[in-house]
Amino acid sequence: MKQKSITIYDIAKEAGVSSATVSRVIAGNYPVSEKTRKKVLDLIDKYDYHPNAVARSLTKKETKMIGFVLPDITNPFFSQVFIEAEKYALTKGYTLILCNSMNSSEMESKYLRILSERQVEGMIFMGGRINKTFTDVVEVNELLHVLDKMPVVMINGKIDGLDCYSVRTDEARGIELVIDHLVSLGHEKIGLIGGVKGVTTTDIKVEAYKNLLSKYRLTFRDSWQIYSGFDVQTGKEAINQLMESDKEELPTALIGINDLVIIGALKACRQKRIKQFSFVGFDNTDLAKNSSPEITSVSHPYSELGKKAIDLLINASKANSQRKDILIAPYLEVRESSGLTKL
Repeated sequence: MKQKSITIYDIAKEAGVSSATVSRVIAGNYPVSEKTRKKVLDLIDKYDYHPNAVARSLTKKETKMIGFVLPDITNPFFSQVFIEAEKYALTKGYTLILCNSMNSSEMESKYLRILSERQVEGMIFMGGRINKTFTDVVEVNELLHVLDKMPVVMINGKIDGLDCYSVRTDEARGIELVIDHLVSLGHEKIGLIGGVKGVTTTDIKVEAYKNLLSKYRLTFRDSWQIYSGFDVQTGKEAINQLMESDKEELPTALIGINDLVIIGALKACRQKRIKQFSFVGFDNTDLAKNSSPEITSVSHPYSELGKKAIDLLINASKANSQRKDILIAPYLEVRESSGLTKL
């Protein structure tokens, strides 16, 4: 008998039992005599038999698949969280289906339908609609429809009124770590660049930034807090805007809404031969570690974010005592860029 042709019926025939008995042995949930169990398991081992995953999922009503929707896989923050979640999910016997929405609400909606049709056991969501300060009713209703079928976990995002799980980095605390660090270095003029107003991760950081400047009785200037976006190019544009709007007085330190933005700012300053800023990023991606100079950055607890999201999803059906909203503390990775950088 060839290994590739082995079926549950072949195992049953050689063991002299019914296919239902073989299924019971495989499932391990039903009483089977020890003699029969051993005979079946020996044959399964002999032929290296693996039950068909689709058939098993239909029988047990579980697919061991989790949908993972994120807005931009090229952004190192999102990719790093996904990698950590995927590594952990595999140890639990689950497979992640990656859905890259490319920052499109329409693509998000499409993936919600596709994943529901594929009968995934739950979804993990990052970015997009879960990071909008003012939510869209249609988008919320789509998620409500999904919640009727399966659990949903949101990473670094939350929608008020949706009864689902979330795990988040305390981003306000991250900004506090940055301001404390810069003040300890003697900085009194601190700017914040990047992000988009109305995106919760931006709004949280901007509010924390303003509150902390007030706490330390430091100057806040509208021209030092610039909404420009989330990528390298928008970091460059923020520097151009800063230099054009306030040439007389400039900050001595710049915080980027993420690492990409602060790298763009650093590149623009190098091109313009501007040498007066210290730089701090947010996300602590590999880009920050490998930049020149290496960039001081707030680090998300990536492994913990990924693991907590998977655990919340897997345990959702028995989660009576499980916290639904988990807030995780970040930490600051101090490197050379937060000193006055020589370009």
